[in-house]
Amino acid sequence: MGTTWTRTSASLALGAVLWLPSACTQAPVRPQPVFEKPLSFSILEDYDKGESLAEVEADFRLFHELGVSTWRGSFGWDDYEPEPGVYDFAWLHRFAELAARHGIALRPYIGYTPAWAAAPGGADDAPWNNPPRDALRWQRFVFEMASAMKRHANVLSFEIYNEQNSPMWWDGSAADYATVLALGSAAVRAAGGDDHVLLGGITYADLPWLEQVCRRVDDEAFDILPMHVYAETWPDDVAVETVLNHDGNFHAEFLPEADRLCGRKPLWVNETGFATTPGKRTEEDQANWWARAMATFAADPRVEHVGIYEIRDRPLGTDVIGEPENYFLGLTYPDRRKKLAFHTVQRLIALLDTGTLTVADALLDVQVRAGQEMALYRHLFIRPDGRQVLFLWDRVGDPVLEIRLPRTGSRATEYGLDGTAAPYPAFDGRRLNGIALVPGKVRMFEIAP
Repeated sequence: MGTTWTRTSASLALGAVLWLPSACTQAPVRPQPVFEKPLSFSILEDYDKGESLAEVEADFRLFHELGVSTWRGSFGWDDYEPEPGVYDFAWLHRFAELAARHGIALRPYIGYTPAWAAAPGGADDAPWNNPPRDALRWQRFVFEMASAMKRHANVLSFEIYNEQNSPMWWDGSAADYATVLALGSAAVRAAGGDDHVLLGGITYADLPWLEQVCRRVDDEAFDILPMHVYAETWPDDVAVETVLNHDGNFHAEFLPEADRLCGRKPLWVNETGFATTPGKRTEEDQANWWARAMATFAADPRVEHVGIYEIRDRPLGTDVIGEPENYFLGLTYPDRRKKLAFHTVQRLIALLDTGTLTVADALLDVQVRAGQEMALYRHLFIRPDGRQVLFLWDRVGDPVLEIRLPRTGSRATEYGLDGTAAPYPAFDGRRLNGIALVPGKVRMFEIAP
């Protein structure tokens, strides 16, 4: 292997996130019109070549418990071409076969330049995040890997590098990245099959960087535009609700310009999470964050995929790239003991992973009957089976709400952060009464047809 670091992929705090509102208590925006959208999910967990497949299989069992059947993670160039022209895919084939036996699809990202192939220079002494010295060698590697993996029908896509708009993860320029993107994409296409190509996930809505890349490649170079979101961990003063603010610069400026420059692509939040840093964030904080984040992303008209980071915490003492929070982003501890958020996400997947959802926020009639509304968020999703799924919270206020639904239902069920269900008695078939909100805490309901 090239680098000896455990390659966690969480974003670092970024001072340049200019489009993000800085106030966590910003009032929510007016609901979007009713629309239908696709929505899917994945889990990221990196495995280096040679890692115990028994350990991988134990993680796959957690995937099944969670209800997610797609994996995202790294296929390291330094792992699979350790010497020039020497391709070692034996472990990778066993990994893909194991995933197939468990019904798990694979969406790898390819990166991590081997020392022998790396261009000189860079901000550190390790070559893994340097551009290749000879981009045609990179292209040959991608072609060999994509060709080798063609026999595995569960490999769905290839992503080209990762977080390359951050100097922590890419020591080259945007022009260097455009070269590896164009050549890597061409290699995947030449290897045959119908695998999608993803732009490497960007750490924030970095329009100047994206413009430099897209002006150098054609619209067919990539099929998906992925972003990473770690709001409230990095940066810790930006609420997750404001990251994709419909009245802010993201939807008004970034996405229209990205569509114009790169061609309109599906937007994926393909890496997102929240750290339970000891003494700073609790399991309850993490669980509540996941409920808020999932509802926010599901309600966004452009987000079509959510990538959960990650299934397990990193063991203390393991080298990680970045800050201490990188150890604590898992839904379980290193020994796979489940955190509260595991049960929250399990319930969220059961509610929202239906292929398509109708986002019907605009059809909710919300009345404040007591208390004070200050930053109220409400999201209503109608599933293909007719069930209505409702999320309510106020970032700082404590209103008591009466909710009138657009469709009649037979019964209402409320779910706790631990995933447990309880009948909600104050429901008359159309209205839910007396919903008292505690500041910052989500309440989740499902209404049966």
